Order: sequence, then C-alpha cells, then structure tokens
Amino acid sequence: MSRRSDPLVSCSILTGVVREPNPAPTMRCCTTWISIIMLTVTLASGFGTATAAPLSSGAAACSTLSTNSSITVLTPTSDPSSYSSAKTSGFNPLNNKLSPSCIVRPSTTADVSTIMKAIFTSNSPYAVRSGGHTGMAGWDSVEGGVLIDFSKMTGFAFDAGASTVSVEPGLRWGEVYNLSAVHGVAPMGGRVSHVGTGLILGGGLSLLSPLYGYACDGLVEAEIVSPEGNVLTVNKDTNPTLLRAIKGGGGRFGIVTKYTLRAFPTGTNDEKNWYGGSITSLDPPGMDAMVSLTEKFVATPDDPKATLLSNVGLLKIQGVPTWLGSTFLFYKGTKEEFDSVFRDFLAIPAAIVDVKPLSYLEAAATTPLGWTSTQAYKWMGGSLYPNASLTARPLPSVVPAIPIVNADAPSTYLALWNNLKPFLAKHADVIGSAFFSITPVRTNQIEQGYLAGSNAISPPRGRSYMHWLFSTILEENTDSFPEDLEKDRLKLISDNPSDKGLPLFLNEVDVSQDAFKTYGWYEELKQEYKRFDPSGFSVKHQQGPKF
Repeated sequence: MSRRSDPLVSCSILTGVVREPNPAPTMRCCTTWISIIMLTVTLASGFGTATAAPLSSGAAACSTLSTNSSITVLTPTSDPSSYSSAKTSGFNPLNNKLSPSCIVRPSTTADVSTIMKAIFTSNSPYAVRSGGHTGMAGWDSVEGGVLIDFSKMTGFAFDAGASTVSVEPGLRWGEVYNLSAVHGVAPMGGRVSHVGTGLILGGGLSLLSPLYGYACDGLVEAEIVSPEGNVLTVNKDTNPTLLRAIKGGGGRFGIVTKYTLRAFPTGTNDEKNWYGGSITSLDPPGMDAMVSLTEKFVATPDDPKATLLSNVGLLKIQGVPTWLGSTFLFYKGTKEEFDSVFRDFLAIPAAIVDVKPLSYLEAAATTPLGWTSTQAYKWMGGSLYPNASLTARPLPSVVPAIPIVNADAPSTYLALWNNLKPFLAKHADVIGSAFFSITPVRTNQIEQGYLAGSNAISPPRGRSYMHWLFSTILEENTDSFPEDLEKDRLKLISDNPSDKGLPLFLNEVDVSQDAFKTYGWYEELKQEYKRFDPSGFSVKHQQGPKF
C-alpha cells in the first residue's frame, strides 16, 4: 500500500485553487537493456532494499494475470493510452517515470490474492498504489514489475451498532469524510482530502489525533493479503500482535484490502460544532513567531479539543520566491474557547486571519495539497521536544511586538527553522516551493494510542513533542533532483537530528532515515516481520522502509 502524508502547504490563499493531476503524455516503451539500467540506478539510489529480480519475472507475472477476466491488466502494448494514464496517476514524478511491466486493477480481495500469488510464484518486483502521494522515490511504483492500482476498490460501509466504518483502499479521505458525515461521524484520516487510505499504515495524523491518537489507533480490523497470497482477517482477537505491527508498519505486514475504523462523533455537515481556519503571514518575522508560538503550544498543558498545523517556507509565484507562513488551527467547541486557546496566534501583526464556525467536514477540507503532479518532491523529517523551560512558565503575549521567545526560553523549533533557511536561499532557482511543517503530538494523543491496544510507533509517554517535515518541491515539469541539491538535502538530515528516544513519523521522512529503528517497539516489530514474512519477500521485492 502506498503511503502518503499530508504536508501542510497553504498556497491556496495566493493561488485560489489546488490543481488536480494532469494526464501525462504516453511514455515510450523501454527496451530490456534500458529497463535493466533504470532498475539498477533506482536500486543504487538507496531507496529501500529491493533485490533486482530478472525483468522476465515481472513479465511472467503479468502474463499469468492477463488470463484472469476479473482483473484489469494494462501493459505498454495491450493498451498504451490507458497504461500511460495509469502509470502517471500518482502525484510524484519521481515515481510516475518508472515503467511497470503491467499495471493491474483488482476489484476484490480475491483478486488481490490472485495477483500476489502470481507475483510470489514469479519472484517479481511489485508496488502498491492507492492515493500515490508518497515522498519516497520508488515506494508506489516499480520498474519492470507489477504495479497494483487500487482505483477500482472504493467500497464503504457504516456499522452504527459497532460505531465503525469499513473502507476499501481505493478511496481518498475526502470521499471517506463525505460518506461518513451523512451519519454524523468520521474516522481518523488524512488532513488533506486528496490523500489515500494508505496513510494509516505509516501511523497517520488527523485533525482528530489530539483526541483519539494517531490515525492508525482507530484501526480495529484489517483484511490483508500476505506476500504468498493468503487472505487474513486481523483484529485484537485473531492476532493482536500482527494488528499492532500493521499500525505503523508501513505496509510490510501484508496488503490491506479493507480497513475497519472507529467512527467518532463529529456531526453532520449542517452542524457547525468546530471553530477555526487559517492564519497566514507573508512577513518573515510573523513566520518566525508562528514557529515559536507552535513550540509554546506543544509545551503548554494539553487541551485535546485543540489542534494546529504550522508551515513556513518559500513559494515561487510567477517565478518570484515568496515567503509564506500558514497555521491551520481548529477547536472542537465555541469561538470563545478558540479565541482563548489561540489568542497569541490571532495577535500576530499583519497576519491574514480566516476563521469561522465549521462542520468537521469543512474543517477537514481546509488544508490544500499545495503542489501539482508535474513537480518532483522529496521529504525529510524529525521529532523534537519543546524547550524544557517553556513548560515551567508561559511566554509573554505577542502584543504589541513579535517576540521570538524570551531570553530564558530560546526556541528550539526556531533554531531548526533558521538552519533550513540557507538551503532555501542557495537552491531557490530550482525549487518551486519548500516548507517546514510542524505537527504537535501531545500527551493525550500518545496515551490514547496505548489505550487502543498500542501501535508499532510506541512513543515515550507523559511528555508532548512534535513531528517536523521539510518538503522540497521542484519546479514544474521535473522528474529528478539535481545532484548538488540532493547532497545538501541529505546533509540537512544529518545536521538536524531528532531528540533521543523520539520516533520518526514514517509518512514524512526520507527512506534513508530508517524510521522503523526509531520506534519504541522496533525489536518486537522486527521479530513479528520475520514471523509474518519469513522469506523477507516484501523487503526484497518492494521498495520502501526497511528494518
């Protein structure tokens, strides 16, 4: 299952619209030797641990599957136009440029089982795509193997008695929320409506996370297909250890063909029981204040009804690099409660404030994706505690000046943001946009995960922290990163480590960061993988995170 995150780039105020992916022109078919070279380059780039199987293995699996009438099989020769459209239906050109031997579209779990049996028997490389938003090159496509495209599996069901929704992997979160809102509920899912359901497998962050945990903590049952093609129903009764591994295991524990998720009471679209929106600054001091105030928010006593997402960075508009900072902030309650919790953000001078009563459906649709499918992008990330002194006493109000923080409590998060600025200045000629995004993870969210049966991430309990993302998005019509930019980007990772003991957020990191190894449950996760996939087929034949 492909994994996406939802980097929170608010360019909607300036552009007015987030463009949908444009169909790419038909790609030429590669010869066998060119395909071999491309696969070798992809694997040598360090993205995952897939073993280069002979390309004939992909062709063999495709040939086997082409005889099954219930599975749509697209190849470069059988239907060039449909193949090209499907090949480029993901959002990252780094993955769209890869050429699978075939693209298969299952309609049922039984179809997925048939597909995996053919892949396993043929020893073929493979990839899985639902939303196709991953920042990891090679994770949701494959060169010379089988790409499983879930666009035909879009089933949804609501169980009022169990307070759950069942979701197939071809749905996007915006679709899930619309279907759920009719019943006055919502599962924990993505903060960007265009992102797919595979977000859960990397942990997932939701507007509901401060109340109920990581998005994966809402998973109560998963229907999965193992690498050998076996179909399993996994829940706390049938296999609690495997269920925990799925929650944050990045798709290494089978292909999920149905998620059963807790449905939380959020109200219908007519019920405006949330308040919030966005605060935007085009002023660098105001952006710095956003970063510092977000650190203060992380450090203050937890109010689970409050959630925010802060982003500061550079956006090129008509060729001109423009500073842009946006904080999306919401409160499940009244305007008065919102104003009290977020008063410092509201007081940032010269900021553009756009807040109002919202339904949950409206709140969840507030954050745009922020880039197009013709812009190559990569992510890196980390996790940091707030400055310990911030928990001892509150900062002064930002009125009338814009404080960074007081001298006794220097901003750890602002220091990181300052470390990223020289990279933006140096590479502004090739960058379309780049943003430093901060998501608070506070104590109630952490505790709710343990109460829900625990997840693979297993962060330390009792102290709030944040996940940060630095997204580098190139100019339009790009499908590769310049060598010097990539070298500097990787240096940023090594120069800005996470705090010891904190887990990385898998959906928003570079594959070189080895997110699994930062998990509190890493040793148990590794052992569970050996039990579940003793031959290591997934790691050997599918790109993505490694153990």
